[in-house]
Amino acid sequence: MKKMIVLAFAAILGMQCSTALAQRPRHDKAKPEPRQKITELVSDLNSSQKRKLESITTESRGRVEKLRKEQKAVRDSIEHYMDKDGNQSKALYPLFDREARLQAEVSREMYETKVRIDEVLTPEQRKELKEDNKRHHHKDRKN
Repeated sequence: MKKMIVLAFAAILGMQCSTALAQRPRHDKAKPEPRQKITELVSDLNSSQKRKLESITTESRGRVEKLRKEQKAVRDSIEHYMDKDGNQSKALYPLFDREARLQAEVSREMYETKVRIDEVLTPEQRKELKEDNKRHHHKDRKN
């Protein structure tokens, strides 16, 4: 009898814990510090390089922000359907696909921006930027 009471109590406690965890906000990580401008990270840039880099990063940032807004809208729609009862796969599966395509577009944009930046920098400046990126990513992972 005592065993049954203990097991029932453990089951109830487990359900309460899982409910509490499910209700916790998903994105409770602290946001990383904003990055410095590339023109502040690389030394010995001439004025032409600075102008080109500012243009590249401004254009890229605009495209990425647009994609991120669209990602947020898709994720909000996914959350909406996930909260509904019943089988929502007809609505959700296309949203999952769209979310994956948007993430791929963000990744492509970031890579294309890197390539364009590399074309402007000298080999020494590229090495300097690569080292700063490693330090920045290592610092983010520690947190």
